[in-house]
Amino acid sequence: MHRWRTPIEFVRKFVTSLSFKLSFYAGLVMFVALLAFTYRTISTQEESLIQERIKAALKDSEVIKAAIWNGMMTKDREVIRQIVEAIGSHEGFKELNIYDQKGILHYTSNTDNKSGIGSASPSQSDSLLKDISKNLDMRYRFSDDGSCLNVVNPLKNTQGCSTIACHGSADNTPVLGALQLKLPLEKFRARIDKQAQETLLFAAGLFLLVSTSLGLVIIFRVIPAIRKLQANARNLASGNYNPQSQDYGSDEIADLARSFDEMSQQITQSQTKLEESRRLYRELFQKVPCYLTVVDKNYRISRSNEAFKNEFGDQSGNRCFRAFKGRDSKCENCLVDRTFSDKLPHRSEEIWLTGDHGEQTFVILNTSPIYNESGGVSEVLEMAVDVTRVEKLQKQLKKKEQQFQTLFENVPCYLTVVDRSFRIAFANKIFMEDFGEAIGKNCYLVYKGRNEKCEDCPVEKTFIDGTIHSSEEVWHRNGETKHIVVRTAPIEDDQGNIVEVMEMSTDITEIKTLQNELAILGETVAGMSHDVKNILSGLEGGVYIVDSGLRSGKEDRTRTGWNMVKKNVEKVSGLVKDILYASKERTPEYEECGIADILKEISDLYGKKAKESNVDLVQEFDDNLGTWYLDPKGIHSAISNLVSNAIQACHSTRAKSSFYVRIGARVENSVLSLWVADNGSGMPEEVRQKLFTKFYSTKGSKGTGLGLVVTRKIIEEHGGTIAVESATDVGTTFHIEIPLSRPKQVQASRSM
Repeated sequence: MHRWRTPIEFVRKFVTSLSFKLSFYAGLVMFVALLAFTYRTISTQEESLIQERIKAALKDSEVIKAAIWNGMMTKDREVIRQIVEAIGSHEGFKELNIYDQKGILHYTSNTDNKSGIGSASPSQSDSLLKDISKNLDMRYRFSDDGSCLNVVNPLKNTQGCSTIACHGSADNTPVLGALQLKLPLEKFRARIDKQAQETLLFAAGLFLLVSTSLGLVIIFRVIPAIRKLQANARNLASGNYNPQSQDYGSDEIADLARSFDEMSQQITQSQTKLEESRRLYRELFQKVPCYLTVVDKNYRISRSNEAFKNEFGDQSGNRCFRAFKGRDSKCENCLVDRTFSDKLPHRSEEIWLTGDHGEQTFVILNTSPIYNESGGVSEVLEMAVDVTRVEKLQKQLKKKEQQFQTLFENVPCYLTVVDRSFRIAFANKIFMEDFGEAIGKNCYLVYKGRNEKCEDCPVEKTFIDGTIHSSEEVWHRNGETKHIVVRTAPIEDDQGNIVEVMEMSTDITEIKTLQNELAILGETVAGMSHDVKNILSGLEGGVYIVDSGLRSGKEDRTRTGWNMVKKNVEKVSGLVKDILYASKERTPEYEECGIADILKEISDLYGKKAKESNVDLVQEFDDNLGTWYLDPKGIHSAISNLVSNAIQACHSTRAKSSFYVRIGARVENSVLSLWVADNGSGMPEEVRQKLFTKFYSTKGSKGTGLGLVVTRKIIEEHGGTIAVESATDVGTTFHIEIPLSRPKQVQASRSM
């Protein structure tokens, strides 16, 4: 078996070699082409010869028909028979038969078929002999085996023929019979077969000659160049090929060799670039400032970079969930699983454990697939960025934002953020409570009810110069006057452009009121000091008169001095009581009292003073107002202040000839309505707005500025309200309304 191994391998190698294939298939193609050409040529020649044979057969049939014509015309059957046998015995003819119009055989050259004379023709097997009496065409056909050509030529009834007595009424018959001629084709077929064999032998010889010649050319001319290319390819694969300038020639093999050298140069350059890219990739993989790991389908880390090893140690071969998080099983929402499944990158934020104590490290994890040669995902690259510091900064920022939001919402002033269209973008809690929903509205509309921006707008100034501006403004809301200090500051974007302005508005109304009260207090203290000085002087004078009366024993002088002392003590007592009433909180001392009785007592008290001032004191109330729980002393003091001021207002003007002070009251729906009206000097608007301000007096140094303050305080302590209507030179009317429902304090005290 061993000795046959080498020859068998040699034959197999030779048969599968390029030279054999090229020479064999080239010769085979030529052989097949030659066969096709030969077949076509022989077929054409055969067809041509057959057509010529058919024409000759038809011509022969006409010649034979003409030869027997005279015998038929003379009715010489022996002549016809001799002619038929003579022609039929000729080498070029196989058989000659003559049939009448009924298909009955009359003459034949076939000696074996003499017995068939006088019998009908076998028309069932020979279609050419069907309908002899009607078919006027010459016709032919080949036998089934192609060895014989059968020609049938009709014997037509001509004019000369129809006059012969032998036919009788033959003028009505177009065909008298048919001449059948059978021609042999064996020699003809043999000649054609011989030509075909010669052609096949020639084609086979040509095939061998061409294949052998082509094979030798390939072996000695093509194979060496191909083997050289094979050697170069092997050297290129091993990295030892160095293309050099050579003369390869000018044929296609030479072009192929030159192309191979160019390809090898390009491959060498590409390999150099690939190695450089691999080196760069390895360097980037190791030096990139984030955690890089490559994980296989079993979640095991196959390789990692320096940053990961420095932080987590060498975890090669360990499972990623164990190395990253200290878990014993894979994570619930595993990105590696998802990337292996859908071959897509994924991203998530996770917490890893580092160090011996498991310190938390916040990372942003990205996974990407690594494909193998078949296009499947063989591994997954995990890239994690440590954002722990960012996370802590975000928490601190969030805490600062919460602190800022808390400060923004709870600072005891109005804070708004206004854009360049003067629309409010943000507002704090106190602003929303006082002004309602104002987001998106213009600041000047919300603050001041204006339809256009303010003339000296601090927001506009800040947008223009980017600096802080402040202004003091007066707002009027819900019938109240507010003194506001507005301060604006710019809000910039990342590029330093001013995009919004923060507007901080502080209500300083109480400060302004305090300033006014302090100013009035100064004036009042000056006036009060003058009053106190006068009272002290009056007391000193009264004491002196009392002393002198006692020393002299004059009782009337003593009584006069004592009256002076009492009068000045009452002044001191009233002043001190007003100051105490205005400065401290107190609870009304409720008791059941008659409202009409209190008003009558006040009318009687000020009747003499009104008469001396030429003022009519008018009572506008009924005696049956009933009894209610009130603080009678407080109500008496409040109404007395109003009546005293009304008489003083009438006394201070001489523009009218008569004056009146009307004291009125009524009870409706458990509400006590009181009014004190006069037609005195009246008050302008600016005085009316300051009327209930502490220490503000319309009497100058003669007043304390506490009377109306005490009056309003008493009314408000009863749960009531006081309002004033006044016009200069027309008069003033004070309206008081007090609910008369039994106070809880009274109910509690009564129940005890």
